[in-house]
Amino acid sequence: MILFVDFDGVLHPARAVMGQHGPELAGDGSLFMWAEPLAELLAERPHVQIVLSTSWARHLPFEQVRDFLPVSLRRRVVGSTWHSIQTDPVFSHGLPYSYWQDATRYQQVRRWVTLHRLRRWAAIDDDADGWDDADRTRLVHTRADSGLSDPAAMSRLAELLRGQP
Repeated sequence: MILFVDFDGVLHPARAVMGQHGPELAGDGSLFMWAEPLAELLAERPHVQIVLSTSWARHLPFEQVRDFLPVSLRRRVVGSTWHSIQTDPVFSHGLPYSYWQDATRYQQVRRWVTLHRLRRWAAIDDDADGWDDADRTRLVHTRADSGLSDPAAMSRLAELLRGQP
């Protein structure tokens, strides 16, 4: 199973900014403050792999984006939607680079799903714009200020990981 993971509004509040020394959280809290509950949930599910769907990938190299995650999550990362746009000719085949500049996160995720012929997948994101009704049941839509600290979001994710729609 593939889990598409956004960072802002999922693993920490959606107040991350690019500071002088890299990403930092504006206001209270810390970057990746809600990553541990995800790691704990996935610990029981070794078959789950992660694809990064975060917008951080637009601004930073893949390895750097991946390496912000705790080691237990980092080991599961098999790719990034944005880096596929830049490095995989099949991923972008027939679509100009300008298309990807405005593509929604859902469009990027859907392209990955289609090309890799995924049958089992889910996404965690605070951005639900443009999600097709047919795929909306695969989305754990978090609130920008609470992300995975919300017990309802974690419960929904656990259901999806168990294969329940």
